[in-house]
Parts: sequence; C-alpha cells; structure tokens
Amino acid sequence: MGELGAVVRGTKEGIAAITAMDKRIELASLKALKASQSAAKSSIKAKMRGRPRWDHRGKSARTGDSVKLHLSPHHVSKSGGPGRLTGRLSGGIGGVRRPKPLPEGGFQGGVGAGGKLQNLYKRQVEDKYPYIKPGVRAAEPKMAAAWELAWAKAIRA
Repeated sequence: MGELGAVVRGTKEGIAAITAMDKRIELASLKALKASQSAAKSSIKAKMRGRPRWDHRGKSARTGDSVKLHLSPHHVSKSGGPGRLTGRLSGGIGGVRRPKPLPEGGFQGGVGAGGKLQNLYKRQVEDKYPYIKPGVRAAEPKMAAAWELAWAKAIRA
C-alpha cells in the first residue's frame, strides 16, 4: 500500500486568529456584563422614584434630619410605593465595579442595595414595595440585547 501525505499551511495564522477572537469574546463578555448591571441598576432606581407618602418628623440615626414635605395630612394612606424621601436607599443601589473572572471562563457580577444605613430598612421596603425584582425584570430585554450585540461584534470582527 501507498502512503498518503498532506501539507497544511496557515496553522499559525489560524491559531493566532482563534486566540484573538477568544480575547475579543472575553472583553465582550465583560462589557456586556457591565452594560447589564447598568441597565438593571437604572431600572431598579426608576422603580424607587415618586413622591413620598409621609413626612419624616424628628431626627433619627437611620434617616438623619427631619424632612418636611408639607404634606396634608402628614401621612397619606393611598396605595403605591413609599416614594423617595432622603434618596439614601436609591443611592445605595450599585453594581460590582470589577467583576471577578471565573475559573471556567467568563465573569461574575451583580447588582444590589448596599450601605450601612440602608441595611436597616432596605429589606422592609422591599417586602412591602418590591423594587429590585420588578426592576430586574424590566431590564431583562435590554440585558439580552447588550449580550447579543457585544458577542456579535466580537465574533465578526
């Protein structure tokens, strides 16, 4: 029997192209994750806006100085969220600034409410007037679009 031989050219260039595309995909994943975090963060904050339903009379360690909104009556019992009183809770909504790389590839990030004063009342507000879960749900279409766009650019470049 005879021998069959083949010459393959361009393997170095092919490997270099695949390596470059892999780096572009990693960078695109990081950018898409940050864009997703930003979309979720702004959507959550949008759910927290509105006129407060009550004044905060008297200084407290939790909310600071008294806030007079000149509501009449001082407590309004209509439905709806608590509104924005001091802005500390909505100011505490943030994302991971430096997403951590995972061993199997990709990155891990997140969005949440932070800050030491917010820890006292963020759960109670979330229980009565959910703002995180509806905010993330509203941002999901934007998140999917960000991932599709970033990966499409990385693969086609």
